[in-house]
Amino acid sequence: MDKRVKEYFPHASVRKYQASLANNVYDALSAGCRDLVVEAPTGLGKTASVGAGVMAYAADNGLRVLWLTRTGSQVSHVSKELRCLPIYGRRMVCIHETVSKIDLRRFNAACRAVRRAGRCPYWPGFPRAVRPPVTAKEVREIGRRIQACPHDCLIASLYATRIVAATHMQLRAIGWLLAKWRARREKTILVLDEGQHVVKGALSMVKDSISLRTVKRAGKEAKKYGFRELGEELEEAVEKYRGILSEDGEVEVEDLLPDVSDLALAGDEIQEAKLRENYVPASYVLSLADFKTSLKNNKPILVKEGNRLRLEAPADPVESLRTIYGGWAATVTMSATVSGELLESFLGREVTLLRAGWPFEEDNLTAYVVRGLTTKFERRDETLINDMAWAVDLAAKTGKKSLVFFPSHELLQKALAKASRKDAIIAETPGLTQEEVEEIIRDYEEDHKRVILSVFNGRLAEGVDLSANLVICLGIPFSPPTAKQQALIKRLSEVLGDERKARIYGQIVPAVWSAIQAAGRAIRGPEDRAVVFLVDDRYRPLRRLLPRWFAERIASTIRLEDLPITFGEVRSIA
Repeated sequence: MDKRVKEYFPHASVRKYQASLANNVYDALSAGCRDLVVEAPTGLGKTASVGAGVMAYAADNGLRVLWLTRTGSQVSHVSKELRCLPIYGRRMVCIHETVSKIDLRRFNAACRAVRRAGRCPYWPGFPRAVRPPVTAKEVREIGRRIQACPHDCLIASLYATRIVAATHMQLRAIGWLLAKWRARREKTILVLDEGQHVVKGALSMVKDSISLRTVKRAGKEAKKYGFRELGEELEEAVEKYRGILSEDGEVEVEDLLPDVSDLALAGDEIQEAKLRENYVPASYVLSLADFKTSLKNNKPILVKEGNRLRLEAPADPVESLRTIYGGWAATVTMSATVSGELLESFLGREVTLLRAGWPFEEDNLTAYVVRGLTTKFERRDETLINDMAWAVDLAAKTGKKSLVFFPSHELLQKALAKASRKDAIIAETPGLTQEEVEEIIRDYEEDHKRVILSVFNGRLAEGVDLSANLVICLGIPFSPPTAKQQALIKRLSEVLGDERKARIYGQIVPAVWSAIQAAGRAIRGPEDRAVVFLVDDRYRPLRRLLPRWFAERIASTIRLEDLPITFGEVRSIA
């Protein structure tokens, strides 16, 4: 490892691929590359490697580093690994007895109202700077000890730090963070860890969303606090929206919600009234005003998933990405899957791709493509369900730790109903709480249940460690052919000038990413051994779109009926 880069590497020992990646990041930035994509498999140690290269270059050039990752727990990991300041969300570290229990949608407005009314015992207080690394729990303990807002303690620490870690959600208020940090984009390097989520978020074309349940609650709240006409208008809108979709799907609808200024005025008065009544000033009406602000003059998208209905505010995917990536001294996008070519096409400027090789032994991961099954929407029949249930039973019979992923909860539940080895299986359900997720993981790790059934893009498919011997990816999680999906393809076709490429980038690549991210749960360290089966006829022609590190692990293509024979390899895994 380069002597200058090694100064910033956080560990005493360096593995071969880590040294190479750290040097390449430093050299690329030093050569003038301003947008890097780092494609590296799970378990390599991307944080330490990329962090060393980025921090060495930043120190040489008087730059700051803003490191954004997906979750608060990952922020804590980055803080510990790079010894940098974490900026956790205000709600995550809140210690107010009642405000801390408010849902995220209404939290910020309620917190602001309580502070302005002098009802928070920890604000303004006398916040003190903290010394990183520090976990969210430790920040809360500091706040209680010194009787100050924990979040303000983090903000008070900004002036003395050159590198900050936060979640992707900070992108929504990036100007606020930079102002508090007294930093400028052009003097800051942006690192997007788990960057595929940022790209997929832009491709979802959703700027904001709100459930019809919240809209209904806003109507009741408005009527309770004297805004009867507003409340009736909201309740009428809910009933009309509920009658539009009879089955799962999405459709563009008229905006039936009241004017944003009426909602904002009513919401402010409701907050004040609740404060006078000694209630937490959390207003559903004000949440709806925030959604209308995001909607602007666009028509909302109505989405139905099971019994849940929501409204979405659409966003332009290319504009969203260019806003995120614009103006920085440099950007580094880290992922096991994200495509440099895709990002280059959307941003309209040169992107440098750095690929890291497989960091473990050759036999740590073996993959197979399996023909004889497809989850195409027009082919989802009883035969498909029977084949899926058969594959689940095969996994259970191996006696090995197994992960089975499905394109939807509907297919998962139908296959589970026909499976015969339910005693060994634990299945993910929609809307799991964090406590329920942790309970599933605990049962799995303690061998109470050896097979987990989950869905691509679900709570158990990304961002958790689930070491397994066997992974079965049943199907490819393509988005359904909705009006929004068609609008995405049309917009990307305009930018790229090629409808075929637009379909690859807007529809196919994100689905492939999701499958590989799910498969990556199995290998979390050098001691893990796993066999992955990509089960769908469409994987074979899409092999060229897989990340190179994964494509190189594919041994062969087999037939569905040969699974029992090939599963013998799983039984031999130590």
